[in-house]
Amino acid sequence: MALRDAGSPLTLGSDSHAVVDLFEEMRAVELDQRLASQERGHWSASELLKAATVDGHRSIGFDDAGVIAVGVRADLVALRLDSVRTAGTGGTVETAVFAASAADVREVVVSGKHVVADGKHREMDVAAELAASIAAVTR
Repeated sequence: MALRDAGSPLTLGSDSHAVVDLFEEMRAVELDQRLASQERGHWSASELLKAATVDGHRSIGFDDAGVIAVGVRADLVALRLDSVRTAGTGGTVETAVFAASAADVREVVVSGKHVVADGKHREMDVAAELAASIAAVTR
């Protein structure tokens, strides 16, 4: 909170192979702050989503991403709204931040290329590739 109050942008990402879930990362910011302060409502869903999209992209040098607009990268994610986490939530920003998980991701477009369709990566078996990569460096 002190960094935000001083004007520093919040950016979110994941560098762990254990749990790659940016939705969990967004929630953790608010939940950890609640634990520390014993109060709710430090971060709105919109602020957390911006940290994971616009500001997250900017923090790694992509000033042309994180928003839907003409002339910027088409990096898009579509979520299921019929899972046990998202059903009945209305598909709002709050749904994405406080209800959804990586398991709810159905479609992903990166720089205009459709890479995940119906929850499956179109070019590789991600779990198999990750397991092979981890095995290669831990032998």
